[in-house]
Amino acid sequence: MSIKKNRLSLPIATAAFLAISLSGVAVADAGVWGLNKHPAPSMGSHSSIFALNNSVSIAADGTLMNYQEHINPGPSDTESGWMPGFKVAGSYMDHQNIYLHLGYAYNSGGIHYDGANLETGAPAYTTDRATTQRLLGKIGYGFWLSPHMAITPYVAAGFQSWHRNLLITGGQEIEDYSSPLAGVGALFQYQMTPRMVLSADAEVLAVTGGGMTPHITGISAPSAKFGTSGEEKLGLSANYRIDGPFSVFGGLSFTHFTYTGGAMGKYFMEPASSTNRFGMDAGIRYNF
Repeated sequence: MSIKKNRLSLPIATAAFLAISLSGVAVADAGVWGLNKHPAPSMGSHSSIFALNNSVSIAADGTLMNYQEHINPGPSDTESGWMPGFKVAGSYMDHQNIYLHLGYAYNSGGIHYDGANLETGAPAYTTDRATTQRLLGKIGYGFWLSPHMAITPYVAAGFQSWHRNLLITGGQEIEDYSSPLAGVGALFQYQMTPRMVLSADAEVLAVTGGGMTPHITGISAPSAKFGTSGEEKLGLSANYRIDGPFSVFGGLSFTHFTYTGGAMGKYFMEPASSTNRFGMDAGIRYNF
C-alpha cells in the first residue's frame, strides 16, 4: 500500500472479515405452527436444531483475503493471501423462540502486497503482516417451516478491524482500519437426520462510521473518516452430533464489503476500496 499525494492518495482498505460461525437457527411456538398449518413439534422431534441453538463452539479458521483499492487513474494497490485463525461463538434459544448469538473471529498472516513506492510511484512488492478481527451479535426470532426445518430472521450489530503492517526498510508503514457494523440477516436450518443439521446464514450489513488511522514513518497525516457502505456475507455449514452433548462441524463462507475512502487533511487521500473474503472452518461444539 502506498500513500500518494494529491490525486494518488493513501491506499487501503478493509478489514475482515469473517468468518462464519453458523451456530444456529430457529425454534417456534405452537401458535406459529398453527399459522403455518403444522402441528407443534415435540421436543424430541426438533432436539437437534434446539441443541444447536443452545451451544458454545470453537473452530480453526482459514480465510483467503483479496483487497483492491480504486484509484482513477491508477496504479491501484492490491493485496491477496491466506490468513489462518480461529473463531469462537455462543448461541441461546429459549422456549419462546427468542434467539441470541455472539461470534468472534481472528485471523492473522502474511499476505502479498502489490503497490507503488510512496515517493517515486514505481511498482513495489512486499508482505502485509495483516491481522483482522470481527465481533458480531445477533437477536432474532425462530419460525418453523416444517417439523425439521426452521428459519430465524435477526438484527445484527458489531465491529470489524484490519491491522495492516507492510514490511518496508528504514521505517514502518502501519494502517489501522476499523468500522462498526449494523444490519439484518436470516438463519435457515434443516435437520437432515437426527444427528445431522445443515445451516445457511445470510447477512446484509451497513458499514458505518469507520475510518483509517495511519502510522507511517516520515508522513504526518490525520485519520481518514469513511462514509456508509455495504457488506454482504453468505455462509453454509454442517453440524454432526458425535456423542452426548458434543458435535463436530465445518463450514464455508463468502464476504464482500467496501470502504468509501476519505480525505486525510489537505494533502492525502485514502482511496475507496473493496474486499472479498473466502473462509472455511472446522471445529467442535458443546450443547448445553
